[in-house]
Amino acid sequence: MRIQTIMRVVGQVLFVLAAFILIPFFFGLLDERVPYYSFPVTSLMTGVLGLLLYRFGTKSNTYSLRDGFLVVSSTWILASIFAALPYYLSGIFDSYIEALFESVSGITTTGGTMIDDVSALPRAFILWRGLTNWIGGMGMIVLVLSFLRNLGTGMASLVEAEASVPRPGIVLPRIRSVAGNLLRIYLVFTTVCTLLLWVAGVGIFEAINLTFSTVATGGFAPMTGSLFRYADSYAVSIILTVFMILAGGNFAVYQSVWQRGIKEIWHDYEYRIYLITLSIGSTLVLISLAVDEGRIVGTHFSDAIFTLVSMQTGTGFSIVDYNLWPSLGQMVLFMGMFFGGCSGSTAGGLKIIRIIILAKSSVSYLRKAIHPDMVQMVRLDGYVLPNKWLQITQQFFFLYMLVFGISCVIIAATGVSVGDTLPLVAGSLGNVGLAFGTYGPTETLTILSPVAKLVCIVDMLLGRLELFTLLVLLHPGFWRGYFAKTGKGYQRFDGHRKNATRTV
Repeated sequence: MRIQTIMRVVGQVLFVLAAFILIPFFFGLLDERVPYYSFPVTSLMTGVLGLLLYRFGTKSNTYSLRDGFLVVSSTWILASIFAALPYYLSGIFDSYIEALFESVSGITTTGGTMIDDVSALPRAFILWRGLTNWIGGMGMIVLVLSFLRNLGTGMASLVEAEASVPRPGIVLPRIRSVAGNLLRIYLVFTTVCTLLLWVAGVGIFEAINLTFSTVATGGFAPMTGSLFRYADSYAVSIILTVFMILAGGNFAVYQSVWQRGIKEIWHDYEYRIYLITLSIGSTLVLISLAVDEGRIVGTHFSDAIFTLVSMQTGTGFSIVDYNLWPSLGQMVLFMGMFFGGCSGSTAGGLKIIRIIILAKSSVSYLRKAIHPDMVQMVRLDGYVLPNKWLQITQQFFFLYMLVFGISCVIIAATGVSVGDTLPLVAGSLGNVGLAFGTYGPTETLTILSPVAKLVCIVDMLLGRLELFTLLVLLHPGFWRGYFAKTGKGYQRFDGHRKNATRTV
């Protein structure tokens, strides 16, 4: 059965996750002299399931994009389920739904929390929160490809399934090598950010956890009250702002920078637009604050830039209560939730590349309306974008807004006001974690109903996996051939789909 090849890969991923789960256990033994048994129990359960899947799976050297969708979806769902068990088994949460919300929020790098007093948590669990951010930031598939050497030649489909963002000019002939390079860049950012925060006066434990959440644009702060305590520390604010911007950029561009120099950042059209949107957004927020108070105060600069960058990259840190800001500033922050970062980054949202494609295709259609016979081509970085990519981007935007609308209706039906619902859903679907009003930077999400929490959980997963990866599993035809006793059914299905046309 074709499903057995999927089982084997998922089993290997679970092995790696089981190893990560043991890290806070050993930290608890060394730091607090307390054995938190929920970690080894969870690690054992994860490892046993991984062993069973690996044992009854079969090896394959080729994977289709459809296989990639199933592997990535299964991996993220199972990882979220197991990552919640340490919270639940230890009694941190009485409800498994809340524990699942916390784990999904961590692994999808959203950053919304169900914990009212983070500082009261044992340090082993604070570390686990940071680790879930860090693991999910680079993407578990990229991390696993860097560790494992026997996944075959078709593994590019796994990476493509996890980051399904159209981008011209990207060729990955040695995907395992590329994954290793991306992981090394991720580790360099992690190391440098930790050291700089430590030099700036942040305790080493807080520095490590802040870095985990920053380079992953995750937003899990290792203390209660987000980062309000660092509101007057310009050094910490600058360090975190720089690394949030770096984390929201395309990691493949950083690989080019390493090979050909810093000029590669400005040569990348998407990265230029990304920096321009951050600059414009920060300026608008700064103007709103200046107009509101009638003057510009020194703290306005750091508050405006930090908060806008945190919102747009989906990091979700806050050093000030932006609920008190004027409407213009709040609206700019709200719009930033949708923009997101670059493709190939740890950020959420629509992604800048899609905004660019939508804008360019809209201009092309307007020109076509004026000159019907003119041949219109949408170009990006010197490449002509295929019509297929334009259609995929437009379809993604439609599905994004459809999911956004449906989620808003369901959550509003639970009694949440419209003003609270819109930013709450935008923050979940965009993997930001922050919202406004009742669920603003000074509050947690514990008061949400179980139904609203489940909707946010689904939205966080959909946003992190770029919608298509999960939604395609709902199509009945997706599963055809996976459970056949031979591979023939699968091959016939793929071949049929390649040549078939269908009228809707």
